[in-house]
Amino acid sequence: MSETADYSIDPQMAKAMERMVEIAEEGKFEPLPLDPDPVEARVRMEAERAWWNQKLPEMAEIREEVFEGPNGPVPVRLLYPDVPRPAPVLVYFHGGGWVVGSLETHHRAMRYLALKSGCAVAAVDYRLAPEHKFPAPLEDCVASIDHVHANGAAWGLDPSKLAVGGDSAGANLALGAALSLRDRGDSPIRSLTLFYGCFDRDFEDESHTLFGDGSFGLSTDSMRWYWNHYLSDETDAANPYACPMKADLSGLPPTQLYPAGLDPLRDDSARMKELMEAAGVPVEYKLYPGVCHAFINLTRMVDQAHELIDDATAAIRRNLALG
Repeated sequence: MSETADYSIDPQMAKAMERMVEIAEEGKFEPLPLDPDPVEARVRMEAERAWWNQKLPEMAEIREEVFEGPNGPVPVRLLYPDVPRPAPVLVYFHGGGWVVGSLETHHRAMRYLALKSGCAVAAVDYRLAPEHKFPAPLEDCVASIDHVHANGAAWGLDPSKLAVGGDSAGANLALGAALSLRDRGDSPIRSLTLFYGCFDRDFEDESHTLFGDGSFGLSTDSMRWYWNHYLSDETDAANPYACPMKADLSGLPPTQLYPAGLDPLRDDSARMKELMEAAGVPVEYKLYPGVCHAFINLTRMVDQAHELIDDATAAIRRNLALG
């Protein structure tokens, strides 16, 4: 599924990748094995992302909350811009292949999403695989949307203006949660934002062939590792809540799809766009050329990360009628 004939890297993205190498050298990080221990991989990601989450933009308030989910307590970080309360809200699920990633690894991007959208961001610290395989992480995400909808007023949120978003595996969880709530018949989601999501366990498409060797960060081998930790068996792989490319997509809220041009997951978003359009879902789509997977976290160096946030938050504001 050819998106573009130009596969050159954005100059700022190239500089950012050089900075990643410098961070690894400064931290004296040894290369992780092909099949790393998940805990070791989490520690490494936290260390590698620390520099990218410095020099943070100011927020009006940040609160740490916890609610009781179906599998135990679920922490939520609330980031409030300077807007009247109750504030519209974006419930957000971070990326990391369901195995790594945290509220800290994505913190700077979350602040910018709040400031540019005029929404409070409720960033959800859902359970991670392989300790908690599918469907436990998804159940945490569905429960977080339910909690904000039912009890958001206590957190200074307006449950009638509720958006959901996520990046990479977080986009998978956001879409899975939207499908689950649609099927339940009482979804409060008015806007769905999906940054470079993984929507099926397919490693044979053009973008995996072009970009899956790891030259641009994320590799096909890494995606196999993530999926193997998230899913228990082939029954899970056939479940549309785990692999939304297999779902009936009709009846979803207005959705935004934002793939990266040099990403093995690029074609997931391109195919999802076609399927959503065929299902009658209002969908916006924009490809960001020359950048790599996870580029929303590179706001310290890459202008397209800010462009992505500007585009996404403008769509959220339209969908929530925020003016």
